[in-house]
Amino acid sequence: MTDAHTSSPPQAEPVQIPAKPAAADPLTRFFGGSPLWVLAKLVMLSVVIGVLLAVLDLDAFAILRGLRELFFEFFDNIWDAVETVFRWFLLGAVIVFPLWLLSRLLKLGNRA
Repeated sequence: MTDAHTSSPPQAEPVQIPAKPAAADPLTRFFGGSPLWVLAKLVMLSVVIGVLLAVLDLDAFAILRGLRELFFEFFDNIWDAVETVFRWFLLGAVIVFPLWLLSRLLKLGNRA
């Protein structure tokens, strides 16, 4: 007769988790798969997007021109903003700096 307290439960075999196979070369790792397969998917996706843009009557060169104009307008607007802030600075400085200088001179006169 076996005592239930002295017998140990059966031990389970450790589960072996297969390791992920390492990519064969850096090019495959960069592309995220076989370079030819990724290239084929990119070509197909480009064709589908091209069809959608053609249906919407959009032109690739018009998009590039629009991006170029956006870039130049963005910097023109930034320059306009800098110029406006500088004008505000000068407008305020005409009042603030003389008043500051006057207050410092008056404070210096009170010490004497």
